[in-house]
Formats: sequence, C-alpha cells, structure tokens
Amino acid sequence: MDRAVVLFVLLNIWTTCLALECSVVPGSLKQIDAGSGQVFGVSSKDEIFTLYSGAWMQVPGSLKHVSVGPAGIWGVNSGNYIFKLQGGDWTVVYGMLKQVDAGGLGSPAGVNMNDDIFCLPKGQGGSWTNIPGKLKYYSCGPYSCWGVNSADNIFIMKGVTPTACAGSLSWELISGGLSMIEVSTDGKVYGVNFKGEMFARDGVSPSSPAGTGWRHIPFDQKVKHVSYDLGHLWLIGTDNSIMDCTE
Repeated sequence: MDRAVVLFVLLNIWTTCLALECSVVPGSLKQIDAGSGQVFGVSSKDEIFTLYSGAWMQVPGSLKHVSVGPAGIWGVNSGNYIFKLQGGDWTVVYGMLKQVDAGGLGSPAGVNMNDDIFCLPKGQGGSWTNIPGKLKYYSCGPYSCWGVNSADNIFIMKGVTPTACAGSLSWELISGGLSMIEVSTDGKVYGVNFKGEMFARDGVSPSSPAGTGWRHIPFDQKVKHVSYDLGHLWLIGTDNSIMDCTE
C-alpha cells in the first residue's frame, strides 16, 4: 500500500476516534450541569429540570443557573439569590451570586454580579470566603478550580481542598480563551469559546492540575454550554438544543 494512502487511513482512524458520538435529547435548556451521577438544567423561562429514568422531570422553583456535584444541588435565581436543594425544598442561602458551582469537595463556589469570586468552606458555617480577583465564571473539581474573566482569559487555582476552598490564592494564567469552563467531579476540564467551539484540557491529573494543553473537539453545531460526568459530555447548543455525547 502506498505510504500516502497508509497515512490517510491512519489519519481518518485517529479523527474518527476523536469525534463525538451524540444523541439529541428531547427538550430545550439554556444551561445544564452534570455531577455525581445526576443531571440538572434550566430552561429559557428559568424552569428547573432533572433527568430521571431517561426523561426530564420538572423541579418546583425558578432558577437561571443550577449546579449539581459533591457539594449538593445549588442554584441562583434571576435576582441573584442563592438556593440549595434540601429535603426536596429550595432553601435560601445567605449571599448573592450570578453563577454557582457545586463541583468542589463539599464546598460550593461562584461569582457575583461584580465578578467577585467566592467559595463556602465545608463545615464552617454560612460565611462565604472572598477570593481575590475577578471572574465571570468559576468551576471547581476535586483538586483545582478553573475560571474565565470578562476578557475570556483562563485561570486555574491550585491547592483547593475541602477545608481550604480558596486554594493557594495564587492564580495561574492558562493559554487560550474561553467564554465558559466546567470541571467535572473527576477533574476533567471542558470549555467553550465565543465562537461556540468546544475544547478539552489534556493531561489534567492530581499531580498536574493545569494539564498539558487544549484539544479542540470537532462538532458541526455551535455550543454555548458543556458539562461532563461519568463518561457523558452534555452539550447545550446556541438554539438551546440538548445533546448527550461520548468520545
């Protein structure tokens, strides 16, 4: 076989292995979050839904952003008030945030209307810790937190633990540009840029929290939100369509 043909075949196999296999999920959501084996999302009308036995079940309440993970099920409403789902009811939590994340090991985190960054230390009452810096989106995993600012610059905060949710307090700038970023329960990092393109961070591990580089995930639709859990990459298209994908 000609060498060029061999290279072409190998390239096709490599590309196919990297391609996503997706199925359209009925429904319409503007934001989705998956963690700890659960999937939650909110619609353009701020209705709340969770995936139960393969179908969407509406949850009472109204939220503009919802998050599920080791810290529980959290959300913020259109007035930027914070809520946690406890015993089937949404309980108001002191403070105000425009985006909240429940991916940390028992410590929720998020950003407020002024892009100030906060986390709630596990087992230390209801006092939020202010983290120096400015971010428009913040997401935490088992050993690090990632965020993006108003200029789409990407940052990582290392040294995050259940008792030290603020981490090392030293931001590390990561090359690239993303409009939103999510860290999964097992530490995987995915993001979306302003063009609606998806990226995954390669080489992320407890010994190398920042990873080695970004990998573009080819996809024929523009995406505005991603979330990963238990082998499934959940996507929200710019038209609010929902997709369940595996790599």
